[in-house]
Amino acid sequence: MVPQWLILPCWLLLIFAASATISLTLCYLAKVLFPRFRSGEFKPGPHRSDIRSDLPAGGREIKTIELPLVGGPAFILALIVTGIAAGYLLNFNRDQWTLLLIGLGATFCYSLVGFIDDSFKVFSNEGLSERTKLGGLLLVSIAAALFYFFLLPKSGGQSYTPYIDFPIIGPLLCPVPHGGLLACPPGRTDYFAWLILLILITSVIGTVTSLSVDFSDGIDGLAGGLVFSAALAFGIIFTGNIDPKHPEGIVLVVMSLLCAGSALGYLPLNWPSSWAARRGTAKRRAKIYMGDSGALGLGGILAMIAIFSRQESLLLLIGMAFVLEGLSALMSAKLLTPFFRKRLQMLRYASTTVLVHHTEFPKPFLASPLHHHFDLIGWDRRRLVYGAWALGACFAALGVMVGKAPETWERYLARILVLILAWLVWSSGSWTRRYFVGKHPAERTRRRRLALFYGYPYQVMGLRLYHLVEIIEASENVIETPAEELALWQRMNIYDARAMLGLYCYRAGYFPAALAQWTRIPVDNRALRPEIEQLRIEVENRIALEKQETQPMKLEQILRPSPVISGNLPPADLPNPHEPIRFEEKTDGHRGWTTNSANSSLNGDDDSDDEERQITSPLLSDAVSLPATNGSFSKTPLHYAAPPADGRNWLVRFLRLAPGRGD
Repeated sequence: MVPQWLILPCWLLLIFAASATISLTLCYLAKVLFPRFRSGEFKPGPHRSDIRSDLPAGGREIKTIELPLVGGPAFILALIVTGIAAGYLLNFNRDQWTLLLIGLGATFCYSLVGFIDDSFKVFSNEGLSERTKLGGLLLVSIAAALFYFFLLPKSGGQSYTPYIDFPIIGPLLCPVPHGGLLACPPGRTDYFAWLILLILITSVIGTVTSLSVDFSDGIDGLAGGLVFSAALAFGIIFTGNIDPKHPEGIVLVVMSLLCAGSALGYLPLNWPSSWAARRGTAKRRAKIYMGDSGALGLGGILAMIAIFSRQESLLLLIGMAFVLEGLSALMSAKLLTPFFRKRLQMLRYASTTVLVHHTEFPKPFLASPLHHHFDLIGWDRRRLVYGAWALGACFAALGVMVGKAPETWERYLARILVLILAWLVWSSGSWTRRYFVGKHPAERTRRRRLALFYGYPYQVMGLRLYHLVEIIEASENVIETPAEELALWQRMNIYDARAMLGLYCYRAGYFPAALAQWTRIPVDNRALRPEIEQLRIEVENRIALEKQETQPMKLEQILRPSPVISGNLPPADLPNPHEPIRFEEKTDGHRGWTTNSANSSLNGDDDSDDEERQITSPLLSDAVSLPATNGSFSKTPLHYAAPPADGRNWLVRFLRLAPGRGD
């Protein structure tokens, strides 16, 4: 005989498992049935990792990386079907059915807006405009608020704290004293004032939450894992409200478990991996995308859960990861860039007539949303997603502490910890967005080479605040003046760092390496550095002349065929200046330009999975042949012994910074 108190938890666990199972099944069927439902939208820029756009395109095949956009419709359908079955299983009453159907209906409509956007991307190669998508989300939010207000007057038509405690709008919402109650007394709420405010609240929260989840869906597995932890946190909080006095509590728990279960069922087909088309050949585990239909639907149901439970502020804490993603995109694209374009004058470029590109502006991140910043500087994608999941789980746990802690000081402590953690994540942008040129290794040795780093040139208690990006061929002997010596270890943007590295390679006689450095700077940014552009043209002509003298060009090399594009996605058109330069780009087919020790061994990867790896440059090896002077080489390779893995800092191991690279 099963105890009475155990029956309901078993039913809830069954609902969660059924939602995850049905979601996984429908996602797999959608992948099999609709393999060609892929986006054809073209978004140029260095954040696109479709191909290596800085390499010549002639004679090669360009393939797209887009996966079928079928995950969202599949798990939204699973969520709705399981939710209706759960209503019958738990024998909901009329008000509970109404609340559940409003939530599921809003989720479906949010997803429908995203599905229309995905369809335009597939069939028209361009999605909905920002205004059209925003208008659709606002319309769905307003409709959900109206249904909630008129169909459930006991809950939707009653104002509550903190709105009735505000100095100005509080007396308008609740004209009578409420005596410290959490809600205005029944029948005393001002009808039209609360209706207008409820529409505004639902419109803002519904639209912002759905768009924030959509922004976070930029790397395999990122959005699904964050939604899972947030929805599960809501489910844990609402389990304490399952009683006859709170009939809506069981509905909120069911909606939370449906959201968490559907996201969990989708994750196996969108599991993160280290795969990145620009940086290597690691096996990609993701098979489908959720698309805008899934992201907007999941964000919409999270917003409905927060509004129905009157826990809008709790949504900010539990979903702080989404807040950071959305806020980074809003500030960078909609606020800072237009403001800097109109009001900022950079004295460095005051005398030039060339338009200053927005990447030169002092923005907090290299790219937005936030995860694109860390992806752009070369963080391993799988570890980046795992770190984001851990961050989302921390926010969710602190949110549960705020919702369940009995003491006031405990709730305030959790809120403070959330703000501190969010500030640390946000400030990491200014830490990692700046680069500097230094000597490698930093300690004094017989001869050192120049290298590119990002971060701060400091080391605190054994923790390196910098990361080695790449080592160039030129040694410290190319530095000729005290001003050049002082320019080392100074933080600058990536374009100035590339220009400096290219100049040192040029001075040392490594012309292909210099050309590779300068080519990584986009055309708009090179135009602001005319001296570097002149040197680049000179080096390019010299290399072309050298090729023509040693290897005369054939007719088929002159008449290069246009690239064969398979799929419906054009290639990206900008180089990625933050990506380490590969060995093939530095040699440019001439082995005489550079050298490499025959017995050099590549750094071991402390990643224990079976994914394939591709080392981008032999300059990152443990045994490197160093040039003795400009243009000449030492016959004896200098070995940098890597410290044992056990002695490395835990944060270094987590970020997979190779041993010995940051010394």
